[in-house]
Amino acid sequence: MVNERSFTMTKQETHPAEDTRDRIREAAVRVFSREGFDRASVKSVAEEAGVAVGSIYNHFRDKDDLLISIFEDEFEQRMRLLDELESAQVPARDRVERLLADHFARAREHKELAELLLYERFHRGSRLQARIVPLQRGVVERIAGILRAGIDEGWIRPCHPTVVAQALFDLVQTMTACWVLSDPDEADEIFAAAPKELADLMWKGLRKSETV
Repeated sequence: MVNERSFTMTKQETHPAEDTRDRIREAAVRVFSREGFDRASVKSVAEEAGVAVGSIYNHFRDKDDLLISIFEDEFEQRMRLLDELESAQVPARDRVERLLADHFARAREHKELAELLLYERFHRGSRLQARIVPLQRGVVERIAGILRAGIDEGWIRPCHPTVVAQALFDLVQTMTACWVLSDPDEADEIFAAAPKELADLMWKGLRKSETV
């Protein structure tokens, strides 16, 4: 009897390990989005990726580990972008706007992934939350760090940087959820304008008042 851990070799399994891992993740996004995480099977993911079921277990402990890896990859990409912008000494305001632009561009390009991340972020068990919450906090803390620098430099009014950063993070998630549920034409127009509008909203509210 063939089970989900059985090996069924395919011609596509000659790819390097990292390419196979990426292909599995991309296939998992499509399958989890289409079937729902709880209903989806490892076998379905393997068939979608064109790999043996056993290959999935070579890269991921189980289905939960595969989903967590998808989350980790998304957050790691955002952190790498922030590192690149900081290394390039991009101004703080532009850094946040570039981060927002990257988020919305990726969501538009990979709608299935955006839907999966939004849904599963709030519907998984404690194991997923234990891995995902620190990643979210990492992004929020990096944004808070940009705000702290602005306060120290005197161009941002005194505020609680973590509260403001968390509010921006949550607002972005809410807008992404609205986009997923909206008419595509209207949603694309909103998403195209969102990075600058949100950055303007944040900076105008944070700008230090001129003293008379």
